[in-house]
Amino acid sequence: MKRLSIILCVLLAAAAFSCKKPVDPNWPSITWAANPNFGQVELAPGLDGAIAITAPGKLDLFTVELDLGEYANVANPYISIASNKGSSSDSPKFDVIDDPVAASFLNGLGMPAGASLRGKTLANLDLVALLETLLKGQPVKNNTTFTIIINIVDQAKMGATAKAKIHFTSAPSFFWDNNAKFDVVDLNNTQIACKIRVNAPGKIKELTVKLEDGADPKLMSYIKNRTASGGSLIDLVTDEKAGAAFKDYFPSGATVRGKIDVALDFSFMYAQRFDMGPSTNIFTLKVVDVNGKDATTQVKFKL
Repeated sequence: MKRLSIILCVLLAAAAFSCKKPVDPNWPSITWAANPNFGQVELAPGLDGAIAITAPGKLDLFTVELDLGEYANVANPYISIASNKGSSSDSPKFDVIDDPVAASFLNGLGMPAGASLRGKTLANLDLVALLETLLKGQPVKNNTTFTIIINIVDQAKMGATAKAKIHFTSAPSFFWDNNAKFDVVDLNNTQIACKIRVNAPGKIKELTVKLEDGADPKLMSYIKNRTASGGSLIDLVTDEKAGAAFKDYFPSGATVRGKIDVALDFSFMYAQRFDMGPSTNIFTLKVVDVNGKDATTQVKFKL
Protein backbone atom coordinates (compact mmCIF):
# COMPACT_ATOMS: atom_id res chain seq x y z
CA MET A 1 0.00 0.00 0.00
CA LYS A 2 2.79 2.37 0.93
CA ARG A 3 4.64 1.54 -2.29
CA LEU A 4 1.48 2.22 -4.31
CA SER A 5 1.09 5.64 -2.65
CA ILE A 6 4.66 6.54 -3.55
CA ILE A 7 4.12 5.50 -7.18
CA LEU A 8 0.92 7.57 -7.36
CA CYS A 9 2.72 10.65 -5.97
CA VAL A 10 5.49 10.27 -8.55
CA LEU A 11 2.97 9.93 -11.38
CA LEU A 12 0.98 12.96 -10.21
CA ALA A 13 4.15 15.06 -9.96
CA ALA A 14 5.19 14.00 -13.46
CA ALA A 15 1.74 14.86 -14.80
CA ALA A 16 1.82 18.29 -13.17
CA PHE A 17 5.24 18.96 -14.65
CA SER A 18 4.16 17.83 -18.12
CA CYS A 19 1.14 20.19 -17.98
CA LYS A 20 3.31 23.17 -17.17
CA LYS A 21 3.36 25.50 -20.18
CA PRO A 22 6.87 25.66 -21.63
CA VAL A 23 8.46 29.06 -22.09
CA ASP A 24 8.44 29.93 -25.78
CA PRO A 25 11.75 31.64 -26.62
CA ASN A 26 10.01 33.37 -29.52
CA TRP A 27 7.42 35.02 -27.30
CA PRO A 28 7.93 38.78 -26.67
CA SER A 29 8.90 39.84 -23.16
CA ILE A 30 9.04 42.92 -20.94
CA THR A 31 11.63 42.85 -18.15
CA TRP A 32 12.62 45.24 -15.38
CA ALA A 33 16.03 44.12 -14.12
CA ALA A 34 15.91 46.31 -11.01
CA ASN A 35 12.39 45.14 -10.14
CA PRO A 36 11.78 41.69 -11.73
CA ASN A 37 8.37 41.19 -10.14
CA PHE A 38 7.15 44.70 -11.02
CA GLY A 39 6.30 45.41 -7.38
CA GLN A 40 5.33 48.94 -6.37
CA VAL A 41 8.36 51.21 -5.97
CA GLU A 42 8.99 54.70 -4.63
CA LEU A 43 9.82 57.56 -7.00
CA ALA A 44 13.03 58.56 -5.25
CA PRO A 45 16.69 59.30 -5.99
CA GLY A 46 18.49 56.24 -7.33
CA LEU A 47 15.39 54.47 -8.65
CA ASP A 48 16.28 52.45 -11.76
CA GLY A 49 13.38 52.51 -14.21
CA ALA A 50 15.08 50.80 -17.16
CA ILE A 51 12.72 48.44 -18.98
CA ALA A 52 14.00 46.00 -21.62
CA ILE A 53 11.73 44.99 -24.49
CA THR A 54 12.46 41.79 -26.42
CA ALA A 55 10.47 40.70 -29.47
CA PRO A 56 12.10 37.86 -31.43
CA GLY A 57 9.06 37.94 -33.74
CA LYS A 58 9.73 41.62 -34.48
CA LEU A 59 7.80 44.53 -32.98
CA ASP A 60 4.55 45.57 -34.60
CA LEU A 61 2.82 47.47 -31.77
CA PHE A 62 4.25 49.17 -28.70
CA THR A 63 2.12 51.32 -26.38
CA VAL A 64 2.63 52.88 -22.97
CA GLU A 65 -0.53 53.81 -21.06
CA LEU A 66 -0.11 56.12 -18.09
CA ASP A 67 -2.67 56.20 -15.29
CA LEU A 68 -1.75 59.63 -13.94
CA GLY A 69 -5.04 60.37 -12.20
CA GLU A 70 -5.65 64.10 -11.95
CA TYR A 71 -2.39 64.75 -13.82
CA ALA A 72 -3.59 63.00 -16.99
CA ASN A 73 -3.39 66.16 -19.10
CA VAL A 74 0.36 66.64 -18.64
CA ALA A 75 1.07 64.05 -21.35
CA ASN A 76 -1.27 65.54 -23.97
CA PRO A 77 1.27 67.94 -25.56
CA TYR A 78 3.32 64.88 -26.50
CA ILE A 79 0.46 62.93 -28.11
CA SER A 80 -0.89 63.60 -31.61
CA ILE A 81 -3.46 60.79 -31.79
CA ALA A 82 -6.63 62.39 -30.41
CA SER A 83 -8.09 59.17 -29.02
CA ASN A 84 -4.92 58.60 -26.99
CA LYS A 85 -4.98 61.93 -25.15
CA GLY A 86 -5.65 61.98 -21.43
CA SER A 87 -8.69 63.46 -19.69
CA SER A 88 -10.50 63.31 -16.38
CA SER A 89 -11.88 59.92 -17.42
CA ASP A 90 -9.19 58.54 -19.73
CA SER A 91 -5.52 57.74 -19.25
CA PRO A 92 -3.09 59.10 -21.86
CA LYS A 93 -1.43 56.54 -24.10
CA PHE A 94 1.83 56.80 -26.00
CA ASP A 95 1.82 54.91 -29.28
CA VAL A 96 5.58 54.48 -29.37
CA ILE A 97 5.75 53.37 -33.01
CA ASP A 98 2.91 55.12 -34.86
CA ASP A 99 2.57 58.49 -33.08
CA PRO A 100 5.32 60.79 -34.44
CA VAL A 101 4.83 63.37 -31.68
CA ALA A 102 5.09 60.77 -28.92
CA ALA A 103 8.07 59.23 -30.71
CA SER A 104 9.85 62.59 -30.90
CA PHE A 105 9.25 63.14 -27.19
CA LEU A 106 10.63 59.72 -26.27
CA ASN A 107 13.60 60.15 -28.61
CA GLY A 108 14.40 63.34 -26.70
CA LEU A 109 14.62 61.27 -23.54
CA GLY A 110 17.07 58.87 -25.18
CA MET A 111 14.55 56.11 -25.93
CA PRO A 112 14.11 54.46 -29.34
CA ALA A 113 10.71 55.23 -30.86
CA GLY A 114 9.00 55.92 -34.16
CA ALA A 115 8.27 54.00 -37.35
CA SER A 116 11.84 52.75 -37.56
CA LEU A 117 11.16 50.66 -34.44
CA ARG A 118 8.67 48.46 -36.29
CA GLY A 119 10.33 45.18 -37.17
CA LYS A 120 13.01 45.53 -34.49
CA THR A 121 13.60 42.80 -31.95
CA LEU A 122 14.89 44.98 -29.10
CA ALA A 123 13.75 48.24 -27.50
CA ASN A 124 13.95 49.96 -24.14
CA LEU A 125 12.01 52.35 -21.96
CA ASP A 126 12.98 54.39 -18.89
CA LEU A 127 9.97 54.74 -16.60
CA VAL A 128 11.70 57.16 -14.23
CA ALA A 129 12.85 59.54 -16.96
CA LEU A 130 9.39 59.42 -18.52
CA LEU A 131 7.48 60.08 -15.32
CA GLU A 132 9.84 62.72 -13.93
CA THR A 133 9.80 64.64 -17.22
CA LEU A 134 6.02 64.64 -17.44
CA LEU A 135 5.57 65.69 -13.81
CA LYS A 136 8.30 68.34 -13.77
CA GLY A 137 6.94 71.54 -12.26
CA GLN A 138 3.70 69.87 -11.17
CA PRO A 139 2.67 70.21 -7.50
CA VAL A 140 2.18 66.47 -7.10
CA LYS A 141 0.25 65.55 -3.98
CA ASN A 142 1.84 63.43 -1.31
CA ASN A 143 0.97 59.72 -1.33
CA THR A 144 0.12 59.53 -5.04
CA THR A 145 0.50 56.31 -7.02
CA PHE A 146 1.01 56.24 -10.78
CA THR A 147 0.38 53.14 -12.89
CA ILE A 148 2.13 52.53 -16.21
CA ILE A 149 0.91 49.75 -18.52
CA ILE A 150 3.32 48.58 -21.22
CA ASN A 151 1.91 46.56 -24.09
CA ILE A 152 3.78 45.01 -27.02
CA VAL A 153 2.69 42.83 -29.94
CA ASP A 154 4.96 41.25 -32.52
CA GLN A 155 4.33 40.58 -36.21
CA ALA A 156 3.06 37.09 -35.40
CA LYS A 157 0.41 38.71 -33.16
CA MET A 158 2.01 37.35 -30.00
CA GLY A 159 2.00 39.88 -27.18
CA ALA A 160 3.15 40.77 -23.69
CA THR A 161 1.85 43.23 -21.10
CA ALA A 162 3.40 44.55 -17.90
CA LYS A 163 2.08 46.90 -15.24
CA ALA A 164 4.36 49.11 -13.15
CA LYS A 165 3.24 51.05 -10.07
CA ILE A 166 5.32 53.99 -8.91
CA HIS A 167 4.47 55.74 -5.65
CA PHE A 168 5.26 59.38 -4.89
CA THR A 169 5.98 60.73 -1.42
CA SER A 170 6.59 64.46 -1.04
CA ALA A 171 10.12 65.60 -0.26
CA PRO A 172 10.86 67.02 3.21
CA SER A 173 10.32 70.73 3.86
CA PHE A 174 10.81 73.41 6.50
CA PHE A 175 8.21 75.90 7.79
CA TRP A 176 8.50 78.94 10.04
CA ASP A 177 4.98 80.08 10.83
CA ASN A 178 5.73 83.69 11.75
CA ASN A 179 8.69 84.08 9.39
CA ALA A 180 7.68 82.37 6.14
CA LYS A 181 10.60 83.81 4.14
CA PHE A 182 13.17 82.87 6.80
CA ASP A 183 14.32 86.48 7.07
CA VAL A 184 17.27 87.35 9.32
CA VAL A 185 16.19 87.66 12.96
CA ASP A 186 17.56 90.71 14.78
CA LEU A 187 18.22 89.60 18.36
CA ASN A 188 18.11 93.24 19.50
CA ASN A 189 14.46 93.57 18.58
CA THR A 190 11.35 92.17 20.21
CA GLN A 191 11.64 88.45 20.74
CA ILE A 192 9.75 86.37 18.16
CA ALA A 193 8.94 82.68 18.17
CA CYS A 194 11.84 80.78 16.61
CA LYS A 195 10.29 77.36 16.14
CA ILE A 196 11.07 75.77 12.78
CA ARG A 197 8.81 72.91 11.75
CA VAL A 198 10.34 70.01 9.85
CA ASN A 199 7.88 68.03 7.75
CA ALA A 200 9.03 64.73 6.20
CA PRO A 201 6.19 62.57 4.81
CA GLY A 202 8.81 59.95 3.89
CA LYS A 203 10.00 59.76 7.55
CA ILE A 204 13.18 61.34 8.88
CA LYS A 205 16.42 59.43 8.48
CA GLU A 206 18.89 62.27 9.07
CA LEU A 207 18.45 65.70 10.65
CA THR A 208 21.35 68.06 11.28
CA VAL A 209 21.85 71.65 12.43
CA LYS A 210 25.19 73.26 11.60
CA LEU A 211 26.52 76.62 12.78
CA GLU A 212 28.44 78.02 9.82
CA ASP A 213 31.93 79.54 9.96
CA GLY A 214 32.02 83.27 10.65
CA ALA A 215 29.64 83.07 13.60
CA ASP A 216 30.33 84.79 16.91
CA PRO A 217 33.30 82.99 18.56
CA LYS A 218 31.49 82.49 21.87
CA LEU A 219 28.44 81.06 20.15
CA MET A 220 30.70 78.76 18.15
CA SER A 221 32.33 77.51 21.36
CA TYR A 222 28.91 77.04 22.93
CA ILE A 223 27.88 74.73 20.08
CA LYS A 224 31.19 72.85 19.77
CA ASN A 225 31.31 72.11 23.49
CA ARG A 226 27.99 70.31 23.19
CA THR A 227 28.66 67.94 20.29
CA ALA A 228 30.37 64.56 20.50
CA SER A 229 32.70 65.45 17.64
CA GLY A 230 33.62 68.85 19.04
CA GLY A 231 32.48 70.37 15.76
CA SER A 232 29.74 72.80 14.88
CA LEU A 233 27.44 70.14 13.39
CA ILE A 234 24.62 68.94 15.63
CA ASP A 235 23.49 65.50 14.51
CA LEU A 236 20.06 65.11 16.04
CA VAL A 237 19.71 61.45 15.10
CA THR A 238 22.99 59.95 16.34
CA ASP A 239 24.75 62.47 18.64
CA GLU A 240 23.59 61.61 22.16
CA LYS A 241 25.73 64.33 23.77
CA ALA A 242 24.17 67.03 21.62
CA GLY A 243 20.75 65.50 22.14
CA ALA A 244 21.11 65.80 25.90
CA ALA A 245 22.56 69.32 25.73
CA PHE A 246 19.75 70.66 23.53
CA LYS A 247 16.91 68.52 24.87
CA ASP A 248 14.87 71.60 25.78
CA TYR A 249 15.08 72.91 22.22
CA PHE A 250 15.61 70.09 19.72
CA PRO A 251 14.20 66.53 19.51
CA SER A 252 16.83 63.84 19.10
CA GLY A 253 17.40 60.10 18.76
CA ALA A 254 14.20 58.08 18.84
CA THR A 255 12.08 61.23 19.12
CA VAL A 256 13.20 62.33 15.64
CA ARG A 257 14.20 59.16 13.77
CA GLY A 258 11.33 57.86 11.64
CA LYS A 259 9.08 60.82 12.49
CA ILE A 260 7.24 62.86 9.88
CA ASP A 261 6.85 66.12 11.80
CA VAL A 262 9.15 67.68 14.43
CA ALA A 263 10.02 71.20 15.60
CA LEU A 264 13.38 72.89 16.19
CA ASP A 265 13.32 75.70 18.75
CA PHE A 266 16.05 78.33 18.38
CA SER A 267 14.88 80.43 21.31
CA PHE A 268 18.16 79.61 23.09
CA MET A 269 19.69 82.30 20.87
CA TYR A 270 17.99 84.98 22.96
CA ALA A 271 19.82 83.76 26.06
CA GLN A 272 23.12 83.47 24.20
CA ARG A 273 23.00 87.02 22.86
CA PHE A 274 24.25 88.43 26.17
CA ASP A 275 27.60 86.67 25.61
CA MET A 276 27.84 87.63 21.95
CA GLY A 277 29.23 90.62 20.12
CA PRO A 278 27.99 92.20 16.86
CA SER A 279 27.71 89.31 14.40
CA THR A 280 25.61 87.43 11.86
CA ASN A 281 25.12 83.79 12.80
CA ILE A 282 23.90 81.27 10.26
CA PHE A 283 22.58 77.78 11.01
CA THR A 284 22.14 75.36 8.11
CA LEU A 285 19.36 72.83 8.60
CA LYS A 286 19.29 69.62 6.57
CA VAL A 287 16.83 66.74 6.61
CA VAL A 288 16.97 63.48 4.64
CA ASP A 289 14.09 61.00 4.55
CA VAL A 290 14.26 57.22 4.23
CA ASN A 291 13.70 57.50 0.47
CA GLY A 292 16.80 59.65 0.05
CA LYS A 293 14.85 62.86 -0.57
CA ASP A 294 16.24 65.88 1.24
CA ALA A 295 15.76 69.55 1.99
CA THR A 296 18.05 72.30 3.25
CA THR A 297 17.42 75.78 4.60
CA GLN A 298 19.18 78.39 6.72
CA VAL A 299 18.19 80.23 9.88
CA LYS A 300 20.01 83.53 10.46
CA PHE A 301 20.41 85.66 13.58
CA LYS A 302 22.19 88.99 13.83
CA LEU A 303 23.25 91.07 16.78
